[in-house]
Amino acid sequence: MSKSEEAELIENTDFVNEAEATELSSTTEPVSELDQLRNIVFGSAKVDLDNRILELREEMRAGFDQATKELKQQVSELQSMLQSSVSTLEESIAQVDSHYEYKTSEIEQSAQKLDQEVEENNVSSKQGDDALHKRIDDEVRTLTDKHTQKHNQTIDLLNQMKQELNSSKTDRKTLAKLLATVASNLETEDDS
Repeated sequence: MSKSEEAELIENTDFVNEAEATELSSTTEPVSELDQLRNIVFGSAKVDLDNRILELREEMRAGFDQATKELKQQVSELQSMLQSSVSTLEESIAQVDSHYEYKTSEIEQSAQKLDQEVEENNVSSKQGDDALHKRIDDEVRTLTDKHTQKHNQTIDLLNQMKQELNSSKTDRKTLAKLLATVASNLETEDDS
């Protein structure tokens, strides 16, 4: 028990004793023997009991004050920790949002670039296809013309040989050699 508590206890005890003395002296009624006996027997016990009640009251008040103080401190610490956690979480969310927006923007740019490249490839492919078709058509036309020309030349040559054979009455061996030469010429022309 601290000195201040002891001083308060002594003051309370003095106050109780004074109150009892005042009460006894102020009463005009005679104190009965029973009251006197009670005061003699229980007087000091009553004072001790009152003192003990006062001590318990003070201890409880001090305990409640201490518990309240500790509870406030714990609540304050919890609020601080919670605020710190919320701040950290908000920062993390902001970073994730920023990263998400950056990646979304990057993906959109890539998609636009790919879309543009596909469009350009389609245009160039169409132009390339058109040019290729034109070139193939030109080659086919040229080859057809050459082939037709060679065919006509061969027919003319055969007709000429036929006329020469009919007119000169050459033998069959010469005709075979001539046809072999024409066939050979045709093969070399087809290869080129």
